[in-house]
Amino acid sequence: MSTIPNPLKPKNAVSTFTILIADDHEIIRRGLKSLISDFWAGVQLLQASTLEQALIETEKSPNLIIIDVNLPGGNNLKVIDQLKLVQPNAKILVFSSLNENIYAVPYLKSGASGYLTKNAEESEIVTAITTILAGSRYSSRNVKENMFNSILGNDGDNPFTKLSSRELEVAELLTKGIGVLEISNQLSLQMGTVSTYKLRLFQKLKIKSIIELAEKMSIYER
Repeated sequence: MSTIPNPLKPKNAVSTFTILIADDHEIIRRGLKSLISDFWAGVQLLQASTLEQALIETEKSPNLIIIDVNLPGGNNLKVIDQLKLVQPNAKILVFSSLNENIYAVPYLKSGASGYLTKNAEESEIVTAITTILAGSRYSSRNVKENMFNSILGNDGDNPFTKLSSRELEVAELLTKGIGVLEISNQLSLQMGTVSTYKLRLFQKLKIKSIIELAEKMSIYER
Protein backbone atom coordinates (compact mmCIF):
# COMPACT_ATOMS: atom_id res chain seq x y z
CA MET A 1 0.00 0.00 0.00
CA SER A 2 1.31 3.46 -0.88
CA THR A 3 2.25 5.79 1.92
CA ILE A 4 0.25 9.02 1.96
CA PRO A 5 2.78 11.88 1.82
CA ASN A 6 2.91 14.41 4.61
CA PRO A 7 4.66 17.73 3.92
CA LEU A 8 5.39 18.13 7.63
CA LYS A 9 7.41 14.95 8.04
CA PRO A 10 11.23 15.04 7.88
CA LYS A 11 12.76 15.10 4.44
CA ASN A 12 14.77 11.95 5.18
CA ALA A 13 11.56 9.98 5.72
CA VAL A 14 10.94 7.68 2.77
CA SER A 15 7.73 7.97 0.73
CA THR A 16 6.66 5.16 -1.55
CA PHE A 17 4.56 6.74 -4.25
CA THR A 18 4.96 7.83 -7.87
CA ILE A 19 4.18 11.15 -9.54
CA LEU A 20 4.10 11.82 -13.27
CA ILE A 21 5.03 15.37 -14.30
CA ALA A 22 3.78 16.09 -17.82
CA ASP A 23 4.77 19.49 -19.22
CA ASP A 24 6.46 20.53 -22.45
CA HIS A 25 8.65 23.09 -20.68
CA GLU A 26 11.75 21.56 -19.14
CA ILE A 27 12.09 24.39 -16.62
CA ILE A 28 8.63 23.57 -15.24
CA ARG A 29 9.43 19.85 -14.97
CA ARG A 30 12.71 20.62 -13.22
CA GLY A 31 11.05 23.04 -10.81
CA LEU A 32 8.31 20.60 -9.84
CA LYS A 33 10.78 17.75 -9.54
CA SER A 34 12.97 19.81 -7.19
CA LEU A 35 10.02 20.97 -5.08
CA ILE A 36 8.52 17.50 -4.72
CA SER A 37 11.88 15.90 -3.93
CA ASP A 38 12.51 18.53 -1.25
CA PHE A 39 9.33 17.56 0.59
CA TRP A 40 9.16 13.82 0.00
CA ALA A 41 12.33 11.75 -0.09
CA GLY A 42 12.11 8.52 -2.03
CA VAL A 43 9.26 9.61 -4.29
CA GLN A 44 9.53 8.16 -7.79
CA LEU A 45 9.16 10.84 -10.47
CA LEU A 46 8.17 10.15 -14.07
CA GLN A 47 8.32 12.81 -16.78
CA ALA A 48 6.69 13.48 -20.15
CA SER A 49 6.86 16.39 -22.59
CA THR A 50 4.07 15.31 -24.97
CA LEU A 51 0.63 13.80 -24.53
CA GLU A 52 1.77 10.61 -26.23
CA GLN A 53 4.58 10.22 -23.68
CA ALA A 54 2.19 11.07 -20.85
CA LEU A 55 -0.23 8.33 -21.91
CA ILE A 56 2.60 5.81 -22.03
CA GLU A 57 3.83 6.81 -18.56
CA THR A 58 0.26 6.70 -17.23
CA GLU A 59 0.24 2.96 -17.97
CA LYS A 60 2.71 2.66 -15.06
CA SER A 61 -0.15 3.68 -12.71
CA PRO A 62 1.37 6.75 -11.02
CA ASN A 63 -0.33 7.85 -7.81
CA LEU A 64 -0.68 11.35 -9.23
CA ILE A 65 -0.43 12.98 -12.65
CA ILE A 66 0.51 16.65 -12.73
CA ILE A 67 -0.20 17.86 -16.24
CA ASP A 68 -0.32 20.95 -18.42
CA VAL A 69 -3.34 20.23 -20.60
CA ASN A 70 -1.80 22.20 -23.48
CA LEU A 71 0.81 19.50 -24.06
CA PRO A 72 1.80 18.91 -27.71
CA GLY A 73 -0.68 16.40 -29.08
CA GLY A 74 -3.30 17.30 -26.51
CA ASN A 75 -6.66 18.98 -26.91
CA ASN A 76 -7.36 20.73 -23.62
CA LEU A 77 -10.44 19.21 -21.95
CA LYS A 78 -10.10 15.96 -23.90
CA VAL A 79 -6.78 15.28 -22.15
CA ILE A 80 -8.57 14.29 -18.94
CA ASP A 81 -10.69 11.73 -20.80
CA GLN A 82 -7.65 10.34 -22.60
CA LEU A 83 -5.72 9.84 -19.36
CA LYS A 84 -8.70 8.18 -17.70
CA LEU A 85 -9.09 5.79 -20.63
CA VAL A 86 -5.63 4.50 -19.69
CA GLN A 87 -6.17 4.67 -15.91
CA PRO A 88 -9.85 5.21 -14.96
CA ASN A 89 -9.00 5.99 -11.33
CA ALA A 90 -6.11 8.31 -12.13
CA LYS A 91 -5.68 11.31 -9.82
CA ILE A 92 -4.96 14.33 -12.02
CA LEU A 93 -3.76 17.77 -10.98
CA VAL A 94 -4.08 20.26 -13.83
CA PHE A 95 -1.15 22.69 -13.63
CA SER A 96 -1.86 25.34 -16.22
CA SER A 97 -1.31 28.91 -17.31
CA LEU A 98 -5.00 29.09 -18.27
CA ASN A 99 -7.00 31.41 -16.04
CA GLU A 100 -8.74 29.55 -13.23
CA ASN A 101 -11.77 31.86 -13.26
CA ILE A 102 -12.73 30.41 -16.64
CA TYR A 103 -11.13 26.98 -16.83
CA ALA A 104 -10.89 25.45 -13.34
CA VAL A 105 -14.51 24.38 -12.92
CA PRO A 106 -14.80 22.74 -16.38
CA TYR A 107 -11.65 20.69 -15.75
CA LEU A 108 -12.86 19.64 -12.32
CA LYS A 109 -16.19 18.65 -13.84
CA SER A 110 -14.29 16.66 -16.47
CA GLY A 111 -12.71 14.51 -13.78
CA ALA A 112 -9.56 16.31 -12.68
CA SER A 113 -8.76 15.99 -8.97
CA GLY A 114 -7.40 19.50 -8.75
CA TYR A 115 -6.56 22.68 -10.63
CA LEU A 116 -3.66 25.07 -10.04
CA THR A 117 -2.31 27.96 -12.06
CA LYS A 118 1.41 28.10 -12.71
CA ASN A 119 1.77 31.22 -10.57
CA ALA A 120 0.75 29.27 -7.45
CA GLU A 121 3.03 29.50 -4.42
CA GLU A 122 5.21 26.48 -3.61
CA SER A 123 3.29 25.93 -0.38
CA GLU A 124 0.02 25.74 -2.31
CA ILE A 125 1.48 23.20 -4.74
CA VAL A 126 2.55 21.02 -1.82
CA THR A 127 -0.88 21.37 -0.21
CA ALA A 128 -2.60 20.44 -3.47
CA ILE A 129 -0.47 17.32 -3.91
CA THR A 130 -1.00 16.25 -0.30
CA THR A 131 -4.76 16.84 -0.49
CA ILE A 132 -5.22 14.89 -3.71
CA LEU A 133 -3.08 11.95 -2.62
CA ALA A 134 -5.12 11.81 0.57
CA GLY A 135 -8.22 11.19 -1.55
CA SER A 136 -9.76 14.66 -1.73
CA ARG A 137 -10.02 17.27 -4.46
CA TYR A 138 -8.17 20.56 -4.48
CA SER A 139 -8.86 24.03 -5.82
CA SER A 140 -7.88 27.53 -4.77
CA ARG A 141 -10.08 29.62 -2.49
CA ASN A 142 -11.10 31.73 -5.47
CA VAL A 143 -12.29 28.68 -7.40
CA LYS A 144 -14.17 27.37 -4.35
CA GLU A 145 -16.00 30.69 -4.09
CA ASN A 146 -16.93 30.52 -7.78
CA MET A 147 -18.31 27.00 -7.29
CA PHE A 148 -20.29 27.96 -4.20
CA ASN A 149 -21.71 30.97 -6.01
CA SER A 150 -22.70 28.74 -8.91
CA ILE A 151 -24.48 26.30 -6.57
CA LEU A 152 -26.26 29.14 -4.78
CA GLY A 153 -27.21 30.83 -8.03
CA ASN A 154 -25.03 33.85 -7.34
CA ASP A 155 -22.69 33.41 -10.28
CA GLY A 156 -23.96 36.33 -12.35
CA ASP A 157 -20.59 38.03 -12.07
CA ASN A 158 -18.87 35.16 -13.90
CA PRO A 159 -21.04 33.95 -16.78
CA PHE A 160 -18.41 31.42 -17.87
CA THR A 161 -19.42 29.18 -14.99
CA LYS A 162 -22.68 28.61 -16.90
CA LEU A 163 -20.89 27.06 -19.88
CA SER A 164 -20.51 23.33 -20.33
CA SER A 165 -17.05 21.90 -21.02
CA ARG A 166 -17.85 21.54 -24.71
CA GLU A 167 -19.27 25.06 -24.96
CA LEU A 168 -16.11 26.44 -23.37
CA GLU A 169 -14.00 24.43 -25.80
CA VAL A 170 -15.92 25.86 -28.77
CA ALA A 171 -15.67 29.38 -27.31
CA GLU A 172 -11.90 29.11 -27.01
CA LEU A 173 -11.53 27.96 -30.62
CA LEU A 174 -13.85 30.70 -31.89
CA THR A 175 -11.76 33.38 -30.20
CA LYS A 176 -8.71 32.00 -32.01
CA GLY A 177 -10.39 32.80 -35.32
CA ILE A 178 -11.25 29.19 -36.15
CA GLY A 179 -14.44 28.71 -38.16
CA VAL A 180 -17.30 26.31 -37.56
CA LEU A 181 -16.13 23.86 -40.25
CA GLU A 182 -12.62 23.57 -38.82
CA ILE A 183 -13.97 23.31 -35.27
CA SER A 184 -16.22 20.45 -36.35
CA ASN A 185 -13.18 18.68 -37.80
CA GLN A 186 -11.02 19.29 -34.74
CA LEU A 187 -13.66 18.14 -32.28
CA SER A 188 -15.10 15.40 -34.50
CA LEU A 189 -18.56 16.96 -34.36
CA GLN A 190 -21.20 17.73 -36.99
CA MET A 191 -21.23 21.33 -38.19
CA GLY A 192 -24.81 21.66 -36.99
CA THR A 193 -23.77 20.50 -33.52
CA VAL A 194 -20.98 23.09 -33.39
CA SER A 195 -23.42 25.78 -34.50
CA THR A 196 -25.76 24.73 -31.69
CA TYR A 197 -22.96 25.01 -29.12
CA LYS A 198 -22.08 28.43 -30.52
CA LEU A 199 -25.69 29.60 -30.24
CA ARG A 200 -25.97 28.30 -26.66
CA LEU A 201 -22.81 29.99 -25.45
CA PHE A 202 -23.85 33.26 -27.12
CA GLN A 203 -27.18 33.05 -25.31
CA LYS A 204 -25.61 32.21 -21.96
CA LEU A 205 -23.03 34.98 -22.24
CA LYS A 206 -25.61 37.43 -23.68
CA ILE A 207 -23.44 38.35 -26.65
CA LYS A 208 -24.03 38.61 -30.39
CA SER A 209 -20.58 38.30 -31.97
CA ILE A 210 -17.20 36.62 -31.67
CA ILE A 211 -15.70 40.06 -31.04
CA GLU A 212 -17.89 40.39 -27.94
CA LEU A 213 -16.92 36.85 -26.94
CA ALA A 214 -13.21 37.68 -27.13
CA GLU A 215 -13.74 40.88 -25.17
CA LYS A 216 -15.69 39.09 -22.43
CA MET A 217 -13.11 36.32 -22.16
CA SER A 218 -10.31 38.87 -21.85
CA ILE A 219 -12.15 40.52 -18.94
CA TYR A 220 -12.43 37.31 -16.93
CA GLU A 221 -8.89 36.21 -17.76
CA ARG A 222 -7.43 39.20 -15.94
